[in-house]
Amino acid sequence: MEVILLESFDKLGQIGDIVKVKNGFARNFLIPQKKALRANKENKDKFSKIKNDLLEKNKKIIEESKLTLKQIEKKEIIFIRNASDNGQLYGSVSPKDIANYFNEKKISIKPSNINLHSSIKKIGIYDLNIKLHADVGCNLKINVATSEENAKKQKIESETQAKKPHESTKLVDVNQKDDFNESIVKSVDKISEVTDKTTKNSDGSDSVASDVNIKEAADLEKVEKIKTSSTEKSQ
Repeated sequence: MEVILLESFDKLGQIGDIVKVKNGFARNFLIPQKKALRANKENKDKFSKIKNDLLEKNKKIIEESKLTLKQIEKKEIIFIRNASDNGQLYGSVSPKDIANYFNEKKISIKPSNINLHSSIKKIGIYDLNIKLHADVGCNLKINVATSEENAKKQKIESETQAKKPHESTKLVDVNQKDDFNESIVKSVDKISEVTDKTTKNSDGSDSVASDVNIKEAADLEKVEKIKTSSTEKSQ
């Protein structure tokens, strides 16, 4: 079914867009909730008359949502819950629980505005997404622990784990660089030996050095170029 959106929806469209949706979604949600109109000629004419009012209303919602976002975007959310020895919660933490948490702090957020990336049934730190409007949202973390002290420990452990991959990558890069430089030094030393050998075999005449020495000595220029390139990259 084609409908005219009266609200902006994430991944669906903006106000005034005519989009095709499933019949059930339109009949059971969008149209009854006055979030869309069936896209027929009569409703298209109706929308053109109310369009400016809808856009003005939408602008105010965005402004209010941004103000709310400033109140929560840097908030540390901690839930203290009872749990078994293996960390399993006696129950779970739902979007409704999180909405109540904000409402107690005089911040109005509906459960439908809260998206959990995974169900919260054990102690730990979880990611969640707050979507106040199609164009206004933020990502937060919720720390679920059995005490304030354990919540602090979990936060420190989480931050430490987040730093480890970066440090490991940096260490690998340094080792690879050192190995490369070492191989360059060995190659240069080898060429030096070859050059000395070629000089010793020369009797001062115009005689030609051995085929092996000529081939190895000819690689000197290539090695020097590699060495120069490595030095420039290091700088």
